[in-house]
Amino acid sequence: MKKIINELKQNKLLLILTILTILFTIIGSLFPAILSESNKELIKSSITEFINKINKNEVNYISALISSCSNNILITILLWVLGLSLIGIPLVLIIHTFKCFITGFSLTSILITYGIKGSITSLIYSIPNIFNMLGSLLLSYYAISFSITIYKCIFKKETKNWSSITRQYIKIGIFFFLYAIIISVVESYVIPNILILL
Repeated sequence: MKKIINELKQNKLLLILTILTILFTIIGSLFPAILSESNKELIKSSITEFINKINKNEVNYISALISSCSNNILITILLWVLGLSLIGIPLVLIIHTFKCFITGFSLTSILITYGIKGSITSLIYSIPNIFNMLGSLLLSYYAISFSITIYKCIFKKETKNWSSITRQYIKIGIFFFLYAIIISVVESYVIPNILILL
């Protein structure tokens, strides 16, 4: 733990992203509390319907996998591509903080629907979102770092080994692309089957 804290202290960008991650997750988790009763009921209805489909084994796993893959891969590619531009940093931050907000929102929404008894369900259901958020944190860090490197080379005339840096960034992109697919499989197949057992 001390090693992680020391790393954060030495790496300002990672520290800022971590703070934003925690902050927007908290904001997302508090947001359902300020919704109107009608909106809360709508959320409860949607979650209950989804959980009931899982319990009755009525989930279309192929459709769920395609939807999850499309969403996760699209965001992964978007974050990676934005790292190739000078204007991508604000957009990377917006996308990442929105994912954090959604993670907090989904966690609290299930708690509102099922109460304390649903805390285990809430945690299990949110596992893919949590790992998605952590993946987004790291990819955002690399994307912003690459964008900053481009800025320094263009405007501050710093000399970099572009061949090595580019290869590394491509490898990072491939890793997170595969990571997004794995998370999608867990979200579409593994989590619903775990929830059935509860």
